[in-house]
Amino acid sequence: MSQRNKLSWWQKLKRLLTSPAPKSVVGNAGPTPNLSESVIDAELNREIGHKQACRKKTADVPNEASNSKHTSTSTPAQKTKSHNQDSTAIVDCLKTYFNDRNWNHTHYRPNNNDGQQSHHLSLRICHKQLNCGYLFRAQEGNRLLAVYGILPFLIPESHQNAAILLITQINYDMLIGNLEMDINDGEIRYKHAIDVEAVGINDDIIEHLIQSVLAMTTVTHELFSDLINNQNPAEDMPSLLADLRQQADSRTFFLPTQAFQ
Repeated sequence: MSQRNKLSWWQKLKRLLTSPAPKSVVGNAGPTPNLSESVIDAELNREIGHKQACRKKTADVPNEASNSKHTSTSTPAQKTKSHNQDSTAIVDCLKTYFNDRNWNHTHYRPNNNDGQQSHHLSLRICHKQLNCGYLFRAQEGNRLLAVYGILPFLIPESHQNAAILLITQINYDMLIGNLEMDINDGEIRYKHAIDVEAVGINDDIIEHLIQSVLAMTTVTHELFSDLINNQNPAEDMPSLLADLRQQADSRTFFLPTQAFQ
């Protein structure tokens, strides 16, 4: 492994998220800090470019519906509701959702030169006795929302090759969201993202996001806990999966041994 680089903003933030906390939803009720730098990963940038290209293509095509004599079937109330939803900031919807449930959280505001206006909300949630840090990233500029569930431990260098192999296999057949690992320090996180411009945002959508991230983070925690508890993990997929399956079975079934039971 190469020498560790200087801590980035993301690494400083996740140290806060992975620090010990009571088994309840906790956070920082102090003043709201500002981000020291913008954090935009490659995947979301590809989504940004794709959306901008689609918008340009749409603008170049004449809208035949505008020349039609048929009137819109939408009622004034529906138009007003749609306009209000589009104009509401994503971060305001999230903060309202958290405040209604008395969830303490920390709000990191974007820099003045951040064109995408990326807000970050962090908090800790205890789910099934698992206390993890969760990060909500709202990009107001392109109406994208990502939610991250961050495991409370790091993958050691000795296990990172096996972890990368496992993540690659899991992501290959995952329909919603994906797993990521920071090779600088071995952090594992699950990410789920939506295009708010396309699907909108309300309490039901936020609830669905949170529940899906909680569920996947819990499963991911169990899987990678088994991985780091294996002193010499295999680096070929069949052997690695067989070892992890045996560890999972040992928690549920009585496995056959040579010793008297």
